[in-house]
Amino acid sequence: MDEFDEDLIRALQLDGRAQFSALAEQLGVHRTVVSQRVHDLLASGEIRILAAVHPRVVGLPVQANLQLRISGPTPPVFERIRELTNVVFLSEISGQTQAVVEVWAADRDDVARSLREIQAIDGVLDMQFSLYDRVLRRLRLGEDPEMTDLAFDDFDIALIAELQLDGRLTFGELARRTGRSASACRARVLRLLGSGVMRIGAVRSRRSATSSVLSGVGIVLGGDPNAAASAEELLLGIPTIEFAARTLGRYGLIATIAARSLADYTDIVRMIRAHPGVRLVETWVHAFVWLERYEWSLDRLDRNRRARPAPSELEAADPG
Repeated sequence: MDEFDEDLIRALQLDGRAQFSALAEQLGVHRTVVSQRVHDLLASGEIRILAAVHPRVVGLPVQANLQLRISGPTPPVFERIRELTNVVFLSEISGQTQAVVEVWAADRDDVARSLREIQAIDGVLDMQFSLYDRVLRRLRLGEDPEMTDLAFDDFDIALIAELQLDGRLTFGELARRTGRSASACRARVLRLLGSGVMRIGAVRSRRSATSSVLSGVGIVLGGDPNAAASAEELLLGIPTIEFAARTLGRYGLIATIAARSLADYTDIVRMIRAHPGVRLVETWVHAFVWLERYEWSLDRLDRNRRARPAPSELEAADPG
């Protein structure tokens, strides 16, 4: 991975459907260079470009971060955990704990059931729990959508299902697969993206040889609310922060850093530690990502759509 690849992947993470000409202008290269490199990255499996649906849309508004201490061989434990339906992220990490698990759930009772399932797995010794109070940044999903915008029909669900498999499908191909016109597909996809219900971007394999460092930080804040707000602003001002959340539990903030090098990672952690509102920073490195889930079944999308018709102006915008 060179600097150009890192810049290209970052741009595709933010907009997986960006035109090659726009990417070329942004990166200062010829369009054919971008086209060939995106093709190579996709063909090698280094990235996939997929639609991600916001957890609130699929009826999973409660999200939690777990850190596990594991005794004995770790692979059997990770194999068991990644089979659990509410687990969306699972990583083997360095440090005092051996695993980071992110759970999405329908409610707090659902979270509790997931925790009990994980605690019952042979080899899990201990668990640290943090509940997301507010997600400040989620690279693949953006900001929380307004609940008033969450109205779906069968056409929306069919488009989401296709784009979860290939986020760069053309509107013509979407039309062929859904039986609607290309203009109708375009109008509806833009509506889904504009509402924040869905976002399309690149997902890295996280397993290829690279100089980049994927790490996590847990931040214990001081008691001054103004200093805490300033610490949040600091995190959001760091471009390589892929995820940041205000949490309830051991930490006040949890963030994921996709640093380009060990030196870059070290500089970022030092910057966070130096902030006057930060009392303690604990760090871990994601050594092996076992699971990063963005696809959801059509049944779950269908069950959790709002039972009201789509706005009439949208129907008028769908000529096919």
